[in-house]
Amino acid sequence: MDMVVMRSLVLLFVVCIGLISCNKGVVFDDVVSMPKSGWSDDSLAVFRVDISESTKNYDMWIQVRNDNTYAYANLWLFIDVISASDGVMVRDTLDCVLAHPNGEWLGGGWGSLYTVDCPYRLNTKFATEGKYTFRISHGMRDESIIGIKSIGLRIKENNGEE
Repeated sequence: MDMVVMRSLVLLFVVCIGLISCNKGVVFDDVVSMPKSGWSDDSLAVFRVDISESTKNYDMWIQVRNDNTYAYANLWLFIDVISASDGVMVRDTLDCVLAHPNGEWLGGGWGSLYTVDCPYRLNTKFATEGKYTFRISHGMRDESIIGIKSIGLRIKENNGEE
């Protein structure tokens, strides 16, 4: 086998193993795209999550994807978490920092798109097992904001590894 082909196969194998190990313990991972016309303050990104074990600790992140037309260095979010078992709702406010003070965008991406994972709740437990609904809206002063492309929610078991 040609040495270049062999190196390519080894590199592909290493990348695949890395991707598989990154998803270990992931309970939920989904993204909601925002309209091209802008994200209105009365529009929600909704995620429905089934938690099967309330004894485990979890880490949660909100993923924000923006482009360079977004006018601010941060994004304020209101996050409502509603338990289907007892109807209890908890509202959190999260400040996602998207850019350095000098205006340079944070996160990775291609071209003019940037993705930032904002820590939401780390090493936390759910009160009960069952279905939870996460409703996320923006808390910016503008009624509609341009440049936010998507909002995601990622929940992973915390096994004390990170």
